[in-house]
Amino acid sequence: MIEYYKGAYSLNLLFRIHGSAIYKGAIPGLFSVAIFFMIDVWWRGSDPDEDLEHPYAVGVLVSSVSFIIIFRANYGYQRYWEACGATHHFMSKWLDATIHTATFHMQQSHYNAIKPPSYWDWPDLNKFNLTRDRERENRDMSVSLSNLRTDDDGFMPQEVRKVLKSINYVEDTHKRKHAQDSNRKPHAAPEYSHDPLYLLGPGQLDGGWGQLYKDDPTAGPNTYYSAIDESIMRDSKEGWEGFASTKGGRTPALFLQELAHLSSLLCAVAMTTLRNDVEGFESPLDMHIPGADWPEADPDKLPKEQRQDIYSNSWIRKIMRFLFSYDRSPESRTRYNASRPMPVLGGVSENEIAFLQRAKGPSAKVTLAWMWLSEFIIREHLAGSTGDVGPPIISRLIQFLSDGMIYYNHARKIMYIPFPFPHAQLSAFFILVITFAVPFLMDQYANESWLGALLTFFTVTCLTGLHEVARELENPFRNVPNDLPLCKLTAMYNESLITMYSGYHPDHFWDGDKFTKEGNERSEKKARLRKGSPPNTTTPKSKNINNSGSSNNDDAGLKELNNVVLKQAAEIERLQGLIGSEKKTR
Repeated sequence: MIEYYKGAYSLNLLFRIHGSAIYKGAIPGLFSVAIFFMIDVWWRGSDPDEDLEHPYAVGVLVSSVSFIIIFRANYGYQRYWEACGATHHFMSKWLDATIHTATFHMQQSHYNAIKPPSYWDWPDLNKFNLTRDRERENRDMSVSLSNLRTDDDGFMPQEVRKVLKSINYVEDTHKRKHAQDSNRKPHAAPEYSHDPLYLLGPGQLDGGWGQLYKDDPTAGPNTYYSAIDESIMRDSKEGWEGFASTKGGRTPALFLQELAHLSSLLCAVAMTTLRNDVEGFESPLDMHIPGADWPEADPDKLPKEQRQDIYSNSWIRKIMRFLFSYDRSPESRTRYNASRPMPVLGGVSENEIAFLQRAKGPSAKVTLAWMWLSEFIIREHLAGSTGDVGPPIISRLIQFLSDGMIYYNHARKIMYIPFPFPHAQLSAFFILVITFAVPFLMDQYANESWLGALLTFFTVTCLTGLHEVARELENPFRNVPNDLPLCKLTAMYNESLITMYSGYHPDHFWDGDKFTKEGNERSEKKARLRKGSPPNTTTPKSKNINNSGSSNNDDAGLKELNNVVLKQAAEIERLQGLIGSEKKTR
């Protein structure tokens, strides 16, 4: 797939040759210009009289050919987007089934000791007016527009927030340094300040996995890396493995590892069979390295060694092979596929390769990988690996897997079934006819030779270029470089699978007993304040018989004053708790 940006009036797109329909269409256009000059010099030179009295005859031909080509281009465009949709659909369905299986697995009884507290077990917390807001009011970077002033470095608080609250790692050194000078660092554990009104804990940046086994007192932690350790962050040499990191001796749960591998293998085999279904030719699989750079979607941006394996060393030879469609041969496609293997989480074993090679045909190979994943999920469910989730819910996983196979076969339909031969032959024939008809038409009605040659070139290049667009889009799995980025999509699929290793939500760990105790203490203080509130000082009726309205107003004022006192007492208590927690952290 050619990745491009939209420059001024898209003029930057005009200089790309490899994958261009313009330059392919320009070759017949130049051929038509040569025919135009032959007609203009040899035919019109000897007989200057016009052979046609009206352009209607050739105009009908050009209109008919235009309709044929536009019809084919329209259906080629439809096939392209249907292939895009089908590919993303089967990836989505298989990923849904895999992630749901991992979610069910996290509910099994083996993880009871590390599961976050359940709101079901703490229903009384609702009466303490707690909140689950992650950001406290008027704290951190929550600033009003009136406070947006630039500092010495020219940054505004909102600019700092872009670093602290960005879902992507900000690689700009200056911005990260500015953020480090503030109270928090990128990817660092937020400073926990206990607030009795916010139902939050210090957070478990290991997703709870660190509590599964006790650490070795001599070797240190052995179940999870420290999520604030700078050594696990992005490094130019080692990459960034993220949740798949094994630093500190931690490895993900074996069930999740096997589940991720089988799902990754299924997706990789499907992608491989879509781009190459020729028996006896190489379709290799490779090992996915978590955190590695994304595979390039554009083959022209591949590393030099990899480009040499595909196109040899000659740039001119690559362009000539593309312009004359020599790179569409099975040998050329095989060379391209062999240089870009599909990545699989955990790699692929010799036994798996032996079974895949034994399955005959692309559909059988994908069905085998699909059966492996389905069988694993059912077997582990019957053994108890998915907890107490009921069979009707588990059946949805098989439904998702089946839906994925449906969409895979939709994509395979486009890959295997070509555009109908009769229409392809008809459009190819009339493209040839138009290269002779247009020069003749322009010669008849162009008063100047240069103008006729120019109109001939533009007309023929437009029609033949549109025909090449149709040919390029009809099979988006084969026509490099206008193919779908299957390697990059597979890598994205694998990185999505790795998120299964993250464990539970880091903010779902809180101490229910502590918040219950603090809530009860606040309730008792409020009750004492009510008992010790100023008594209602009303005037005796015998002395104030005619002032009943004034007495009611005094009672309302005392109640309002009492409510203000209670609110102030609660606020003082909250501030005292914050000051105490900050002293402890210091």
